[in-house]
Amino acid sequence: MKRDHFLLGAIALGSLLAGVLLFKFLQPLPEQPPSTTNIELHSVPLTDIDGQQTLLKDWAGDILIVNFWAPWCAPCRREIPALIEIQREYRARGVHVLGLAFDGEEQVRRFATEYQISYPLFLTGNRSAMYNAAFDNPSGSLPYTALISRDQSIVFQHNGELSAQQLRTQLEALL
Repeated sequence: MKRDHFLLGAIALGSLLAGVLLFKFLQPLPEQPPSTTNIELHSVPLTDIDGQQTLLKDWAGDILIVNFWAPWCAPCRREIPALIEIQREYRARGVHVLGLAFDGEEQVRRFATEYQISYPLFLTGNRSAMYNAAFDNPSGSLPYTALISRDQSIVFQHNGELSAQQLRTQLEALL
């Protein structure tokens, strides 16, 4: 008899717990405030591979291709030559590629030398969450590219590898 009462009590407790969890998870999510990353984009701090600090607003008036990458990321490695090509083709028209590297200074420097990267590289360090939020990359995916207009607002975003032709299409629409 005592065993039956214990079993009945355990079932009741389990049912109560299941009900509470269902209630909690079936509630609608609170409305999220609108993103303000474009408003604050100009104040994003950047540290280059030599340790020099700058702000995104230092490129105000230019079009920026901000590329999130890492030396160990295979699609990033395939994408780098296209970014070098775009930098070379469009630099005179006020377009700049900025590479945000998700790795250490030594690895980034070695990779930059090997691939002869001709555009500025910045280290994310312990600020990766801030960069992902500022450039609207909530998944934190690599590679990730954000195209920033002359007024410093994000006008195009892409998760995954981009070709030079895809970038040209986006740039020509802005120029």
